[in-house]
Amino acid sequence: MTIAEVALYDRVQSEMIDARVRRDDVALGTLSLLKSELVRASKDSTAGGSIDDELVVRVARKEVKKREEAIGVYRKAGREEAARREEAEMQVLRGFLPAAMSEQEIESEVRAVIAEVQLDGPKAFGAVMKAATARLAGRADGNQIAAVARRLLAGS
Repeated sequence: MTIAEVALYDRVQSEMIDARVRRDDVALGTLSLLKSELVRASKDSTAGGSIDDELVVRVARKEVKKREEAIGVYRKAGREEAARREEAEMQVLRGFLPAAMSEQEIESEVRAVIAEVQLDGPKAFGAVMKAATARLAGRADGNQIAAVARRLLAGS
């Protein structure tokens, strides 16, 4: 159940309660870890002690990235059960991330940035990446943005 008006931190807490009732150990452990990471991150100087949706997305994205790396390590070591647990945790965390943009959506945004920046040559890539990353923050992966930007700049 997703309610758009509910702040993400409130959703973390309500889903923790729901996971406890369902006796879903993976979800409960993952959400507990996310909550403690959010509290820790909120005490950093940049957050100023508050937990907003942007902080929840940033911390959840960081935790997803950790899981992706761990899955690769576990699979290399032949530990499939541990990799599956990491994948289950990653699914719980992805529920707090905005929907990923499609390749076409990223391309149209990067095209708009290229039109705004109006640079040619090697300097264009850095300027386009800076603007596109800021514009697409939280909605697209930096590697995807870079691939699209390289392809579009090479074609122009």
